[in-house]
Amino acid sequence: MNRVFVYGTLRPGERNHHYLATAAHLGAYLTPAVFTLLDTGPYPAALDEGTTALVGDVFAVDDETFAALDVLEDYPVHYTRRHLETDYGPAWVYLWIAARDPRWPTIGNGDWCRRNE
Repeated sequence: MNRVFVYGTLRPGERNHHYLATAAHLGAYLTPAVFTLLDTGPYPAALDEGTTALVGDVFAVDDETFAALDVLEDYPVHYTRRHLETDYGPAWVYLWIAARDPRWPTIGNGDWCRRNE
C-alpha cells in the first residue's frame, strides 16, 4: 500500500474523489507552511516553495489506484511527487513542475475546497 496526501480534486466531495473509491481514508492533515497553492481554474497546483500550509487528506491506496493517480496527475510531465511526512506516516504528494501561468491566483488559505472564501 502507498499513502497519498491529496489537496484538490481528489478530496472527499470533489469531482475526482471517485479515483479513491477503494482507498482507505486515514484522516485529514495540514502540511507545514512550505508550499504555494495556485488555482489553475479546473484544479489546483501546489508548488514546492512558499509559506502556505496545504489542507488535505491522507489515503492508503493499492498499486493499481496509485498508477491511475499518476495518469490523472500527468506524472512526471505536469506534476512530480515526493514524500511528505504526515501524522499517518510518509505519504506521496503531487507537486506542480510544468510552466506556471502568471494569471493563476494564489489560494492563500491553502484549502482548495474553500478557495472562493
